[in-house]
Amino acid sequence: MRYKIFLEVSALLILISPIFPIAFLNSQKSEEIYPEGFYVGLTADGDLVATKFLIDKIKTFVNFIIINNPDLLRHETSINEICDYAKDAGLNFFVHLKHPAWWEFNYNPHEWIESAKINYGQSFLGVYLFDEPGGNQLDRGEFRQFDESSKPPTYLYAANTYVYYLYLQMRDFIKTDNLVTSDYGLFWFDYEAGYDSIFCEFGANRVTELNIAACRGAAEMHNKTWGAMITWSYNEPPYIESPNEVYSDMIRAYHAGAKYICIFNYPEIGPYGLLNQEYFDIIKQFKSYVSINSQNRTSNYDKIAYVLPENYGWGMRGPSDNMWGVWEADDLSPIIWNDLSGLIKKYGFDFDIVVQSPWLRVFANQHYDTLLFWDGRIQNPA
Repeated sequence: MRYKIFLEVSALLILISPIFPIAFLNSQKSEEIYPEGFYVGLTADGDLVATKFLIDKIKTFVNFIIINNPDLLRHETSINEICDYAKDAGLNFFVHLKHPAWWEFNYNPHEWIESAKINYGQSFLGVYLFDEPGGNQLDRGEFRQFDESSKPPTYLYAANTYVYYLYLQMRDFIKTDNLVTSDYGLFWFDYEAGYDSIFCEFGANRVTELNIAACRGAAEMHNKTWGAMITWSYNEPPYIESPNEVYSDMIRAYHAGAKYICIFNYPEIGPYGLLNQEYFDIIKQFKSYVSINSQNRTSNYDKIAYVLPENYGWGMRGPSDNMWGVWEADDLSPIIWNDLSGLIKKYGFDFDIVVQSPWLRVFANQHYDTLLFWDGRIQNPA
């Protein structure tokens, strides 16, 4: 009897309330969540007011931000206020910091980090330290570790110099639970210096498949994690690729095994930064996609890695790209480029790129079934 009454009442509700199915679907949609340990978000590059405005807009469909504005982060009052606000909104966050030699703080950033671990718990994901260290080296940016005036004599010295001087600027932060940055080259050597995760950049002048393969391979061999930063494709408006292209990149990074997917939301050309409602809609769409499509740790199911020569600091943006920012491409570069192009045609991004090293010689069998060397050798370490 009760069952019959329930059916009659339910049928009546459906007849008299045309919004019932929509409300039900919306309640289901609101329950969509990202898998534990997987993060999707944006950079927040505005001032205090703009960052709060952005947080209020995105807090239901992303789960982390990178607080990125130097003026906000160099002052203790404002960094505390925005971190409090992010946590109260239910967002996880990184803070972008630099060594005090580069930025002038009105507080001790190392002491603040220790307090942040206590005050924010798991909401505080760690420190986004420096930016594009490998790219700065390859293109001789401000944050390069050496240039032609201090050019090392060999690739070995270049690798050791890069890793050592980057480490010196990182070492006071290394006690932090998690150090991350974005980059578009030299991923292997960034991990060697001490990073826990590198966000390989998707955007102009980069072969996405190679960046995924090189970043993921470096992370794999160092037992670290990796992510993707979707950044500019143009140096003028609209700067970033179309919403549909961004969505495709997010899907690609997800299925390649990225732990973090972030969109670079700068410059501040609209009320929420670079991005507008069209981009927010595709992030919501991606959240729905993730809720019904599981992620594997890697798409490299055949466990194949292409091995670059030891200490090979090649930019990999083309066969004539430079070495370590101070040498022109060598005789191996076009040969390796052809090899990698063939692997992309065969596997897409379903292979890794690693660098010959003691790590590889000792531990390759724990990570890969097949190693394809630059000199044509094939090794099955297992």
